[in-house]
Amino acid sequence: MGLSPGPREMAKLGLTPGSEEYYEAYAAVSRFFALKFEGLIEWWQVANELDIWIFRDNLDMDQSVEFLKVGIRAMKEAVPSLKVGINITLFPSLPGEVDGNTDAHEGLILAKGIYGDPSLPVDYAGFDSYPGSWRKGGPESWHEYLDGFYALTGKPIFIQEFGYASAGGNMTPADIDAGAYPCDVKRWKFNWRGEHSEAVQAEYIKESMKIFIEKPFVIGATYYNWRDAANCWQCQEPDCPAETAWGLLNQQGLPKPSFYALESCARAIELT
Repeated sequence: MGLSPGPREMAKLGLTPGSEEYYEAYAAVSRFFALKFEGLIEWWQVANELDIWIFRDNLDMDQSVEFLKVGIRAMKEAVPSLKVGINITLFPSLPGEVDGNTDAHEGLILAKGIYGDPSLPVDYAGFDSYPGSWRKGGPESWHEYLDGFYALTGKPIFIQEFGYASAGGNMTPADIDAGAYPCDVKRWKFNWRGEHSEAVQAEYIKESMKIFIEKPFVIGATYYNWRDAANCWQCQEPDCPAETAWGLLNQQGLPKPSFYALESCARAIELT
């Protein structure tokens, strides 16, 4: 799966976001990637989670929808055989059940803008979610997410990101009342089975994969991520569980229980 540049990368060109020149430049960039990797990368994700403010940079929601349409059309025009789509994380709208500085309805706006346009040559619906970490729930939440997203889009679904953080305690009621963010207190608002640990992370993967496999419209899933990070990319601190404990490997590169859990799921699929 290839990932094309998003608004944050386009900002380096110094063009006015949302302008005709801006979109023309993005079309050129998209065509370049499609042609450069033709024969090497068949599946493409255009940008990343533009329903999240930090990834859409200075674009508003309408501009973000247009940005994605420009990228999809340019890649498909350059190489028609490519499989092109986008990824969304804020679906369904669950007020109070999503952690972070964002609005829960933005994923629905993006999905309707892309999948509600019958002229757009989009091949799949990409979906990301972290129930139990970044939002309320656990593996069982995937039933509602996937069934609802498929009903909304009518496209085969590729789960671009799923995972569970293996470190970090639970926020106190005072933390939650204060609207604390995981980076601020080094704890999670949400959890599955009461904790964030390596053992629970492994079980989370097993339970999630069972659900993915039973959905005939799910065509693939990518676990996030490969290796624990030394520092949180959001706050840059080494002791922050928000972005340092998602890996299948620890920081030293040694397999965690989650590695073996995902391996066993993959081998089971091979045997079916």
